[in-house]
Amino acid sequence: MNTPPARLAAPAPLETDDEAVDDQPGDEDLKLIFEEWSYWCRTRRYFGPAPVGGSLLGKLSGKSRPMRHVGGPDAPCNARLAALHLAIIGQPRDALDTRVFWLYYGERTAYIKTAAEALGISRNHFYRLLRAFSHRVIAAANQIEQENNAVLATLPHRFPLRVVDSEQ
Repeated sequence: MNTPPARLAAPAPLETDDEAVDDQPGDEDLKLIFEEWSYWCRTRRYFGPAPVGGSLLGKLSGKSRPMRHVGGPDAPCNARLAALHLAIIGQPRDALDTRVFWLYYGERTAYIKTAAEALGISRNHFYRLLRAFSHRVIAAANQIEQENNAVLATLPHRFPLRVVDSEQ
């Protein structure tokens, strides 16, 4: 039998989960700020949450990403990082985006696909949640820092002391 093959249209390429997540302008700055916060928390262990071995975060903490900072455990006393920390710990702990954030920056998990699968989401959704959480936390941290600076400006010791001449 000598039949010509039927011409069929090629199937549309499937969107794979391996494709790179599109970065938005300013995302690299956010990553640097949160990497600095992660280093700050690790060098000041009492600022971070207590480690939990029985949770999802504890199970996925086998291999972690290396820190970008080198040197000893000497994090700066930084008002911006303290405001950021307050904004982060003020988020609901059981929310999915908070768990994504803690896996990525807190536990520094290296296996993003495994972490996303354990949470029941795709890798792309993992990064979308991380980005949304990061933007929300930065906005809250900026507000906390502005309010703290406003209170600081009203404190009496903030202004220089006037020297009173005792001879008059």
